[in-house]
Amino acid sequence: MRKKNKKGIVALTILVLIFVAYGIRINSNTDASSNQSKTEKLSSADIQAKADEKAANAYEPTQEIKAITEKIGFTKKGRVLFYASDPQLLDAENFNEEVPDSTDSRTILGYYDHRQIYLYNIQNQDLSGIVEVTSAHETLHAVWDRLSSSERQELTKLLEAEYAKVKTDKSEEMLADYAKFEIGQRDNELHSYLGTEYRHLSPELEKHYAKYFEDRDKIVTMFESYESKFDALDKQSEQLSAELTALKAQIDTDMPQYDTDLANLNAEIEAFNVRAESYYYTSEADFYADRNALEQRAAELEARQTQININIDHYNTKAAELNQIALKASEFNKSINSKATDPSQPAKKAE
Repeated sequence: MRKKNKKGIVALTILVLIFVAYGIRINSNTDASSNQSKTEKLSSADIQAKADEKAANAYEPTQEIKAITEKIGFTKKGRVLFYASDPQLLDAENFNEEVPDSTDSRTILGYYDHRQIYLYNIQNQDLSGIVEVTSAHETLHAVWDRLSSSERQELTKLLEAEYAKVKTDKSEEMLADYAKFEIGQRDNELHSYLGTEYRHLSPELEKHYAKYFEDRDKIVTMFESYESKFDALDKQSEQLSAELTALKAQIDTDMPQYDTDLANLNAEIEAFNVRAESYYYTSEADFYADRNALEQRAAELEARQTQININIDHYNTKAAELNQIALKASEFNKSINSKATDPSQPAKKAE
């Protein structure tokens, strides 16, 4: 009996140990499953970050790309995304092969597609910095491309709030173009637009951009430097056009009146001469009074003629200046327009 009971106790003990071991295995699997779930939540971002770093390490930048990178002042994270996007600095022909045709009026300076960056190699030294700002702009598209849906939603609120403070007719026109030709990309474009062209954004946005640029103000300074040259040409053109319009109106008024007054004076001088030759004047005082009056009117007309000629000279000078500004603006626009060098492609104007 004792032996039997003892055997039963041993059997029971083994059974309990089996259940305990099974329970441990269950708990162990549950913990592993929990850890695996956490890994899966992070894996998408982690895998992409590792892929970007691998691609960046494999990328061999040219001297030009290295110079662009240095001028922009990327953080390590920003440089990884830039290099991972395989940035290509291309001439007009090769750039046009990579960039799809568009029917909008915007000049394309850079293009981000399928996680690659294409940059038009603008050679105009007067527009120094334009390639660097374009590179930063396109890199921010790469940033947006990698954000989660929730991150985009959060940023969108910040971007729209900031844009409401700085929007202009020109920026509204630009975004209207994007709405037509890049549907659904408004906030993606705002993200790049505000990040490269505006100072003193909200602290939240500055913190976001600081992940990718060591000194974002340096990028904005480059933008302002070349953009100010376009703006200066626009302002000079507007001012000269207004001055030419005013001068033309003055000349168009003064010349017909001058011609009428000159014709009247010549008729009166002829009548005076007829009177003088026919001994009309019986008093020398009357003769000189009429002659002096005619000479005074002639002097006034001569002064008016001089002023008209001065106005005409001013008009011609300003018209020549306006032509020079138009040529300079055309030079700028052509230098940033990859299609301008291709006769088969219609030229697009710069924003």
